[in-house]
Amino acid sequence: MAKAAFSIAGDRMAPVFDVARPLRIIDAEGGRVVGESGAEFADDVPERRALQLVALGVTELVCGAASRPMHAALAAHGIRVTPFVTGRTRDVVQAWLSGHVTRPAFAMPGCRGRRRRGGLPGRGLRGVDRPFEGAGRGGEGAGWGGGRGQGAGQGRGPRLGRLGGPFAAAAFGTCVCPACGHREPHERGVPCVQTQCPACGTAMTRGVGDE
Repeated sequence: MAKAAFSIAGDRMAPVFDVARPLRIIDAEGGRVVGESGAEFADDVPERRALQLVALGVTELVCGAASRPMHAALAAHGIRVTPFVTGRTRDVVQAWLSGHVTRPAFAMPGCRGRRRRGGLPGRGLRGVDRPFEGAGRGGEGAGWGGGRGQGAGQGRGPRLGRLGGPFAAAAFGTCVCPACGHREPHERGVPCVQTQCPACGTAMTRGVGDE
């Protein structure tokens, strides 16, 4: 039997787990719900939240964005975390029962390349995790991002992805979270203040010296 907790806000998944209080707890066996209950966190302290989940018998948490200290506390108590999940709670629960909760349809915007079930969130952005994937080898060319150019420099060029890659970060600067210090490559044409930190949900600011 599996017992999972879902961090919720109304009838949807809560966007930031660190400050969300309500939980929907599901007992499942054989892909079916055999028990359901509700609970609420007493405070926002990571260690206390982890201990409360342990006391409830929860072995897996499905949630929105969560900070690294929160991930560390949960992992220390053996709780598997599936982060950056969004959507209506009932749909997410059904996806979890069928093993599809990590599909892109339930990923928070901008987080499809960083969700790792059962561990800390990945550092890479979509298109940045493997920036040299598909690079030509030997005399086949030096094109990045799937290019097999004939001769150096005749590939398709760097894969920057939607938010830019390591090359775009140098060209367009970075956005920085004033709360937790998380950094993201700046997306040209989109002010940093319109970007939500994927770790804690705070509006980000432009990196010093990047204006």
